[in-house]
Amino acid sequence: MINRLYKLIVGYMALVGFIGHVLLVFSLILYPNYRYSIENKILKLVETKKPAVNVLDEINISFGKWLPKSDNRLGDNQILVNGREFVDLTAALNSLQDGDTLELGSSIYKTPLVIRNDRVTVLGKGHVIFDGAVAENKAAIVIKGNSVSIYNIECKGIKVPDQNGACVRLEGANLLLNHVYFHDSEQGLLTGGQPELIKIKDSRFELLGRSGRAHGIYVGGGELYIEDSLFIAAVDQGHEIKSRAKVTEIIRSVVASLSSNDSRLIDISNGGIVSIRDSILEKGPGSVNSDLIGYGLEGYKHKSNYIELKDNIVIMDRERNNNLLHSTKKDLETVFDSNVFIGREEMIVDGVNLWYKSRGEAGIKKYPFIPLPYSK
Repeated sequence: MINRLYKLIVGYMALVGFIGHVLLVFSLILYPNYRYSIENKILKLVETKKPAVNVLDEINISFGKWLPKSDNRLGDNQILVNGREFVDLTAALNSLQDGDTLELGSSIYKTPLVIRNDRVTVLGKGHVIFDGAVAENKAAIVIKGNSVSIYNIECKGIKVPDQNGACVRLEGANLLLNHVYFHDSEQGLLTGGQPELIKIKDSRFELLGRSGRAHGIYVGGGELYIEDSLFIAAVDQGHEIKSRAKVTEIIRSVVASLSSNDSRLIDISNGGIVSIRDSILEKGPGSVNSDLIGYGLEGYKHKSNYIELKDNIVIMDRERNNNLLHSTKKDLETVFDSNVFIGREEMIVDGVNLWYKSRGEAGIKKYPFIPLPYSK
């Protein structure tokens, strides 16, 4: 009798478990948003188990906290369009016309921005944070107009079902980002295939990436110019910078892995003209990809293909092998000159460069310290 009861209980539990798993699988297939919710909960549980090395501590050692510019502050939660005050962000957005300036006072904003007009300026006048605000399942700020400028804005916590949620999604053309801080989201900046001209100045992109498909920034074409900016610790096999632009220029900036599980520091997917000058490149010990720079690995789409590295410090802290440049183009024109390379393996490159086997030999502090470009 007892054995029979035991078998019945075991059989019942097995049947319930089977039915439950079948229902769960169908729910995940039929309701992707439900699946996404479960994934996020699991990720949060995993993220609470912090590694022995805390990448946030590493970031703070070299870069400290980002601070908004404090000049000409507005009152908390104050919102102006061309000097006219609005009761909330939705009303202000509905009033926007071409050439307007939207000014935001210090606050944590949960309402996203959809900008449909041209030549709009979004200006943070205090500590302005967009936290988890998502428009159209795309981004905190979706730009459909052209020639938009964004100043002094922090953005974080952007996640969407497609796993490419961005702080800024550019669907129009021509964008300036100046003194922005995008972090802890799936993507910092994502553009369409014809963004024309992207300029990034004095900005910071940190702890961005998702499943190897979302990155610190992902520029789909046009021309990309970066100066005096930080791209730090992309996560989940994201690149700090992914560019399909025909021209990519990086000057006086830092692109560093630290202990994150990023992929390449810089991925120039379709070739083009690349110039990296007066900058710091650091490949960290946790990086899952040996490449520092990938070039043309998804096919060549531009007439001119050329890469220049001048006056940079390149630190290879990855304990396994490091590959400075990964390119399939055998006759690629390269100019590597006046750089300082630090790594166990000396690589053959053209130009006059200095090679050191360790940070100590080069006179640079121990890991995780990252030196800053001279302008910083």
